[in-house]
Amino acid sequence: METTTYVAELHSPLFYAASEGTLIRTGDILSSTALSYALGYSLGLLKKRYFLYGKEAYQHQYEELASTELFVTDGVPLNLVYTEETFKSTEYLSERNMTIIAKDEFKNLKDMDLDPDLKRKKVGLNKVRRYIGLAPGSKFLFTVWSREPLPDDLLLTMGIRRSGEVRLKKTANPKTVCLNLFMLHDVYGVPSGRNGDEGAISLIDIYNHASTLVRGSDYRDHHFLDVDVKFVEDVLVPQIMAA
Repeated sequence: METTTYVAELHSPLFYAASEGTLIRTGDILSSTALSYALGYSLGLLKKRYFLYGKEAYQHQYEELASTELFVTDGVPLNLVYTEETFKSTEYLSERNMTIIAKDEFKNLKDMDLDPDLKRKKVGLNKVRRYIGLAPGSKFLFTVWSREPLPDDLLLTMGIRRSGEVRLKKTANPKTVCLNLFMLHDVYGVPSGRNGDEGAISLIDIYNHASTLVRGSDYRDHHFLDVDVKFVEDVLVPQIMAA
């Protein structure tokens, strides 16, 4: 098993939604979900799909990341520089879910006598929202376990519209890493607790080898901090790669 650690430096602004609302903010930790997709596309391990239809457009099949045979940690910040932009975005809402004022009372459109075709249509609402992202010069550190050696130098694109350019350069392996709870549980199948298999590693075991668990605003944004690399390399990665 090959272990490769990279310093990732941004060369263009990176925007993604760690928290949403009128203000959309990029998180301080680069999720291993985004890094796994970026590496999978760059290395030709994932098929690029430019158009998604139906449920695939909003229910991503993250399980495909397990097929890359890469185990990627979260990217911990070494240097953070922020930038702010204002974008126009369009939000599409079903008119059945819109609320309007009629006769000084709120009424749902589904209770009104509307034309059936109008009810099935969707309306686009233009919004101007502030995005706080990461500026060029921001740096992160993350580690990848793979079956084959990886390049010492890579260029990735990631973030909203994959407009963020990230240059990877190989560096020395750290003593601890940051792991993503969602990736461990939902993608690699690490159970929450012991399920009767004494040799299987659970999320509880990972928590016991970490300094703490940091919870984000989204279920995909929970991170185990300072997990011992020796434990990951000798125990966790072999279990994940064997699954």
